[in-house]
Amino acid sequence: MDVYRILFFKCLIAGIVISSAQQGSGERTALYAQKWSAMPSETFPGGTYKYSNIANFPGSPAISASLVTLVPGGLRELHWHNASEWAYVLNGTCRSTVIESTGDAAQRPTETWDFATGDLWYFRPNEAHMVQGLAPTGCTYLAGYNDGAFDDKRALSASAWLSTLPPEILAQGLGTNASVVDANVAANTFTFMPLGPVPNTTIDEYRASFARLPSQDVVLTHRYQLANAAPAADNSGGWLRKAGTRQFPIATDISGAVFKIAPGGMRQIHWHTTLTEWQFIINGTVRVGVFTEPGVHEESILGPGDVGYAPKGAGHWLANTSKTEPAYIILIFDGGPFTDIDLPWMLGNVPYQVTATTLNTTVAFPEAVNYVENADIMVVTGTQLERAA
Repeated sequence: MDVYRILFFKCLIAGIVISSAQQGSGERTALYAQKWSAMPSETFPGGTYKYSNIANFPGSPAISASLVTLVPGGLRELHWHNASEWAYVLNGTCRSTVIESTGDAAQRPTETWDFATGDLWYFRPNEAHMVQGLAPTGCTYLAGYNDGAFDDKRALSASAWLSTLPPEILAQGLGTNASVVDANVAANTFTFMPLGPVPNTTIDEYRASFARLPSQDVVLTHRYQLANAAPAADNSGGWLRKAGTRQFPIATDISGAVFKIAPGGMRQIHWHTTLTEWQFIINGTVRVGVFTEPGVHEESILGPGDVGYAPKGAGHWLANTSKTEPAYIILIFDGGPFTDIDLPWMLGNVPYQVTATTLNTTVAFPEAVNYVENADIMVVTGTQLERAA
């Protein structure tokens, strides 16, 4: 019996040593970065489209996205889907209408706006909406969805549905006759992104041209001009503008931000208590890191058009590798309230000795940290970090 006990404890100790060695060396994963820039877009008469979801980015189970370019007159046709949609206009101008499901059935609230670079829209699940590129350049927008498996090409749409209805049923529903339907609605036609006439009216004239008037006004607007918002953080390391429920009240289940990282700067080391973060690099070269469990971490280099991801609760950071050019990044979160905890806040709210004991070092290290300068800002410059060290 004593022999078996000795063998058992030897095996147990060996397992602990092996486990400790594995944690000490660290396991580098490759789950949370996508070279989306290298993936081709599909071309349609009205523009181009590509998607990012768990089919081509398995590390992103909570959030998906689409990148859409509409030429002038290009139309992302009337459609709806189970996922909420949060979109940021990267360049150009477009016009969008959303039809709500709230209010009096005889006068559903409807909202139409023109969107420009830096504007956002938010659409609730299954409320019909459309987007059309305006002159002179059309637009490019990034749309995020709070469903990691979503692909906008699979959304329910007017063309896909109406072209599959029996002509007599569609005619009865629309108050016309079957011959009119036969002459105008081709069977099994899915346009997705057709090309139509470029709108050449003011937005008021456009609204007045709706076939069914009047509609009710919406209670909460679907547009937020993020580019014009005051920064939540602004210092030598960069700035951050966010759109949580406080800034954009209608978007209760998805939020986001755009931020600039100055040359050599970084987004403070942090995590989100209730949110998953999806990152899109507008421009620049960004070094990103994600920590998911003891001994498991990931580090990647992302360029323009690439995507990163940080699961809920996972520690992460983003750093601009350039010493001369700023980097601009869009963040999308799978919840409305915007919350996070930065590393200096955590370490600054316990005694020096607790940090020293945790890290198996002396109090000289926590005493050297600059808790005041680095605790209240979203981004921090590399020179500040060097001074703090």
